[in-house]
Amino acid sequence: MDEALSLLQKFAVDVQKGKILKDKLRFGAPWRHPPCIDNPSLCYEWAKLQLMDFVQSLVNTEFGINYLADCSLEILDDPSAVALLEVGLLYAQRDPSFMRPISRGIQRCLVRWLVQERMQMSIQNSLRYLWQRVIRGRSYRHLMLEVGYNK
Repeated sequence: MDEALSLLQKFAVDVQKGKILKDKLRFGAPWRHPPCIDNPSLCYEWAKLQLMDFVQSLVNTEFGINYLADCSLEILDDPSAVALLEVGLLYAQRDPSFMRPISRGIQRCLVRWLVQERMQMSIQNSLRYLWQRVIRGRSYRHLMLEVGYNK
């Protein structure tokens, strides 16, 4: 998860510097204006909140996302999804088109990481996370697989 967080932190810095095209950010509303201009710790916390929000969305979809549902590739535009794919925690299959953790063990580790991070959050970061989930949070329920992962 640390490697995924460092990839997200680098992405946030690149967005702030204007290195990422606006086309690449059309579905990534939280990434358009990350609040980490010259503060690496703030950038790290922002990236962690975004990754937590993404993992929470995965949990809400029961870890089964059909990324070609309704011709919607928005999940592949999410930097958190790309980071988890790059570090090898998620995989994307073409036929049928779904994205899932590579194993049930990784699925449990993602949930454990999310719970531990939520328990260790300060009040301020907890409010930021809540704001992120309510106002800008991701919702991939419309991409849920018809056939569940556990069936």
